[in-house]
Amino acid sequence: KIPYGMSLWAAGIGQLPITTHLLDTLGETEQKDAQDFARGRLAVDPWLRVIGGDGKIFALGDCSCVSSAPMLPATAQVAAQQGEFLGDFLSKDYCIDAMDDKLLPPLGMNADQSKTLADKIASFAMGDDEIAPPFQYLDLGILAYTGKGSALAQVQIAPGGGMPGATENWDPVRLQIKGKLGFGLWRSIYLLKMTSPKNAVLVTLDWIKVK
Repeated sequence: KIPYGMSLWAAGIGQLPITTHLLDTLGETEQKDAQDFARGRLAVDPWLRVIGGDGKIFALGDCSCVSSAPMLPATAQVAAQQGEFLGDFLSKDYCIDAMDDKLLPPLGMNADQSKTLADKIASFAMGDDEIAPPFQYLDLGILAYTGKGSALAQVQIAPGGGMPGATENWDPVRLQIKGKLGFGLWRSIYLLKMTSPKNAVLVTLDWIKVK
């Protein structure tokens, strides 16, 4: 614990001009009503289509907010999962455009297109195998470097109660690891996230040089 009189957060949290401009452009659509919840972010539907954008605009990461689900944290973990979802979603044959100025659930245009196990589970849960599975966030936990060869890791091992993202009642079962063991886990996962073996080797060499 560090005693202090006042804590001031000074990181950049402002909107990018492109987000502000898009919100102004969509001002008189359903996006305006969704701002009561989105609060400066682009409100999107469960398939990450921007509300009011006629199915032609998608948003993910910090600038977006799924209007029909609890607020997700503005972290790289969420953005990475949304990017993977959107890449897979756009590579398949779904009708994504608005009809009669309304965003309807995307319907499959090709009944023979392949589905992953996760897609099949989502279709079973919805009771409709023609609708595209919506984005589902998987909370993998939190990693934070705390200095001097120490780190904190919180890994979710069971869903617990409540709904993901709803901080007032979301209570997953987490395994907390800290100190040297947490540091080893943090660096291991960091290396696994590298886009190529070459990058992993270069990062490892940089760590050795710092030592």
